[in-house]
Amino acid sequence: MGRKPIWVGLDVGADETAVCGIDGLNAVLLERSIATDAKELHRLIKPFKRRIALIALESGSHGIHLTRKLRGLGYPVAMFGCRQVSKFLAIRQNKTDRNDARGIAEIARLRGKAMGEVRVKSVECQRLRSTLATRQQLLRIRVAAENSLRSLFRLNGGKLKSSWSAAMLRKNVRGELARLRKNEKIDLSDDVLPLLALCEAMRSYLENLDERLESLAKEHPVCRSLMEIPGVGPICALSFYSAIEEPSRFKRNSDVGAYLGLVPKIRQSGQSTTQLRISKMGSAMTRGHLGTAALQHLRYAKSDLQLWGESLAERVGKHRARTAVSRKLAVTMLAIWKSGEPYQSSRGQAAKLESELVLP
Repeated sequence: MGRKPIWVGLDVGADETAVCGIDGLNAVLLERSIATDAKELHRLIKPFKRRIALIALESGSHGIHLTRKLRGLGYPVAMFGCRQVSKFLAIRQNKTDRNDARGIAEIARLRGKAMGEVRVKSVECQRLRSTLATRQQLLRIRVAAENSLRSLFRLNGGKLKSSWSAAMLRKNVRGELARLRKNEKIDLSDDVLPLLALCEAMRSYLENLDERLESLAKEHPVCRSLMEIPGVGPICALSFYSAIEEPSRFKRNSDVGAYLGLVPKIRQSGQSTTQLRISKMGSAMTRGHLGTAALQHLRYAKSDLQLWGESLAERVGKHRARTAVSRKLAVTMLAIWKSGEPYQSSRGQAAKLESELVLP
């Protein structure tokens, strides 16, 4: 009787974690709120360690760290996606940390039946993805700051030229400030120079970061082989590598399209079946990098995939064609990764691509 299994659910917060343990009859055996710390949690559940069948929690930055620590202590831990978990927890009328912890414990008891697990990445891949995510955020801030500079100049009769480096940006901004001061008798230095310093600092940092990432991609054997595909650059290769990490978990290469949210959702009711937009599951950042690679491939590559994408764009539009090419690139990248063979332009495969088409 005392050896019956227990399933534990954790609702992890920044400071506190709600803990709930249930048995096979859904009876609550353990319910507590503790500090978000692996040692504190270990002390709480250690008496039940041999009976714990599974510990479940939602994916998230705190959850990833806690999962690694608990697995290191010998506990069976599974992480589930926030989107699926939130839908499961929405059944309850009142949303509290206590109720969420109990709901997650019920998910643990239904492991493999209710929803799929989220893979916890290695420390190497996690650090790489954190670097790529930081780069993406800084790019957005840089673009917003430079657009503010352009707006200031336009409002006062000026125009800021396009700049490809931090040094060129400084030269263009100072030249336009001098022109406005001379021709329009307007001095925008107090408003422009602080923004210019911010933009310069971000451009310099991003330029150095891109050089570092490019060197890393060229040194990595997998990323180096992926970069042989026209349009796939260092950022896309690193993003795809860190998103997949282990290619063998995909039985079919075509499954990677669904994993990255590049296939359409289907809604069926009775005799009605509707094909919706792409699911957008998985990593939005990697999906965006693949979209950029697809755009470059359509512009510059000399391959059947390019010809197929161009013919598709004429029938369904450029946006949907670009998404379809993104999916094909992801499948090709995974196939190259698995086989270890160099990229070869797929001559004579346009008909095959056409037959495998799934429109977004």
